[in-house]
Amino acid sequence: MNDYDDPAEHLEREPRLQLAREASLMAHGVVIKLKEMGLPEDLDNELAQLCTDLGDLWSAQKRLAEQFESFVDSDREWIRVGDQLVDLRASIDHMAWHMKNVRRPMTAITRYAYSQDQTEQEA
Repeated sequence: MNDYDDPAEHLEREPRLQLAREASLMAHGVVIKLKEMGLPEDLDNELAQLCTDLGDLWSAQKRLAEQFESFVDSDREWIRVGDQLVDLRASIDHMAWHMKNVRRPMTAITRYAYSQDQTEQEA
């Protein structure tokens, strides 16, 4: 154990089961909403990707906010600052990956939504 290691901080780095559950519920909410609205089965692959990416983005933004607050409030030790910047970068990279991947399924489902709106207006 290094002299800058804090056992409490190590516990904070463990997977957050509650946050994972909440992200899962958010993702499931996307599935339920769109399926109840009649999203067809041929868009199930896009729906799976969309709900996964949105759920992960939701939880990642919460984690990023916590990391940022911790960074601002932390001790003035360069080694800790370095570690926290690495953690922030990892979170940002994770979010960037999901933001890139969510575009295709979101576009497909958005097009479907607008096509349905046109159909309803014509009826």
